[in-house]
Amino acid sequence: MHRFFIDPRLIQGNRIVFSDREIANQLKKVLRIKSGDEVLFLDGSGKEYLTVLDSLDSSGIKGRVVKVSENKNEPELKITLYQSLCKKDKLEWVLQKNTEVGIAAFAPVLAERSEKLGFNAERAEKIIREAAEQSERGILPALFKIQDLSDALKNAAGEKIILDRSGENIKSYKSTVNSQMLNVFVGPEGGFTENEIEIAKNSGVKIISLGPRILRTETAGLVAAAILLNK
Repeated sequence: MHRFFIDPRLIQGNRIVFSDREIANQLKKVLRIKSGDEVLFLDGSGKEYLTVLDSLDSSGIKGRVVKVSENKNEPELKITLYQSLCKKDKLEWVLQKNTEVGIAAFAPVLAERSEKLGFNAERAEKIIREAAEQSERGILPALFKIQDLSDALKNAAGEKIILDRSGENIKSYKSTVNSQMLNVFVGPEGGFTENEIEIAKNSGVKIISLGPRILRTETAGLVAAAILLNK
């Protein structure tokens, strides 16, 4: 079943009408969907709308909702991944794969060793949306604005951990997590500096290790998320 996140304001009772040319073209020209076929529209809050398409053309889509259900694929633990900025291809991979695993939100962070000072937010949101559709997520992960590491450490609500080999092993830490919201900070290539680790410690952040081996910045967050989100 093909799945698409849409603006919840487009769902009016049992009718869905909108003029998104990108989705219309994908349905008609790429997926060969036609009038009378069923698709799932998602409102981003966890609800799924099984919809029979009444009409489909380049100007828009009209459909009739035949069933509303709750998505049951979201993990109980809500993780915000504070990913230090890195090269474009690596950052896009981070967004895609961590969305598939179940990350609830992404917060790009500017650390001392960050390789890139900015990124394309519009493209990032598209990558997140497509990965969420493909992996059958019910909630669309949020994407926050870029922050300096020091500001992110102060502003993050809930329990906070920073990944570094000097810390407690993540498997033993996992059994002690008692919060439904967790903020995971991942360093850039070369890791966080000693000064940044000290700032984190002084802010009450727990230092957590993924083991003795050195992982790339794009791998570390994914490994941590996979361990923490799977019971």
